[in-house]
Amino acid sequence: MRWLFPVLLAWLALGHPVLAQNPFAPALMINDSVITRYDIDQRIRLIEALGASGDLRKLAVQQLTEDRVKLQAADAMEIELPEGAIEAGIDEFATSRGLTLDDVQLALDARDIDQQTLNDFVESGLLWREVVGTRFRARATPTDADLDAALEIAANTPQEMLTLAEIALPYAELGQPETDALAERIYRQAAGGADFGALARQYSRSGTAERDGVLDPVPATNLPPAFRTQVLLLRPGQVTRPLPIAGGVAIIRLVSIRQAPPQPIDDSDPAVREQLRQRLFAERITSFGQGYLQELIGDAIIVER
Repeated sequence: MRWLFPVLLAWLALGHPVLAQNPFAPALMINDSVITRYDIDQRIRLIEALGASGDLRKLAVQQLTEDRVKLQAADAMEIELPEGAIEAGIDEFATSRGLTLDDVQLALDARDIDQQTLNDFVESGLLWREVVGTRFRARATPTDADLDAALEIAANTPQEMLTLAEIALPYAELGQPETDALAERIYRQAAGGADFGALARQYSRSGTAERDGVLDPVPATNLPPAFRTQVLLLRPGQVTRPLPIAGGVAIIRLVSIRQAPPQPIDDSDPAVREQLRQRLFAERITSFGQGYLQELIGDAIIVER
């Protein structure tokens, strides 16, 4: 990655106070595309609403840089989204997280997130899906021999089973702002070592509250992708930041991970083979896409302003 003519933000603040205070002043240039301070602030709010933790500014800048490169790749290949694609993408985004469109709008309004911020986030993902599919679909599509090999491996591979516990808070009881604030307080207590079971019994409105919030064990592969990513970043005993769920928010604790014996697989069932084909394709296309994205970022001219 080539960083050309970096200009320190501190220097900007000292030498150009008006520019430094302007939220729409450029913060980064990615080739010929601008990322403003407003863009960064808005992305921070969005990823925080989605349950991200750690250095949120660093993560926001990384995501925005990747998004600009993705858009530029789509433009170079003359790929455009059909009318209504972004709206459908937002609906898919909500559904994959167990949310309704009203839930998403409430989350945006509560955190003062511009609708365009979500639109841009979804648009880059949809365009990138088309870019990667166009370039790598043929290479990523599994053959029948690939399926046979994968089925044989799966039939002899133990399953990773997760036991989780939850504290589920509906927005209907207190309203979203108060519920989000309560969730943050509970998260800080749980992350600080407080008894999660006691917190679940006191605050959770799920039917699991009476058993300390503990859910039935579930195979890791059965979790929705976005949710699985958050949970598998945890070690047993750790908790997620508040995550959006349908009509509310939840804090999840990873109780344990164990290996279960392999499950019998009917490899003659066409539905089983098709499900496996889709999973292998998704894994391969994601891998190809990640490699291509890193290649594009490595070739990009990135200027810090």
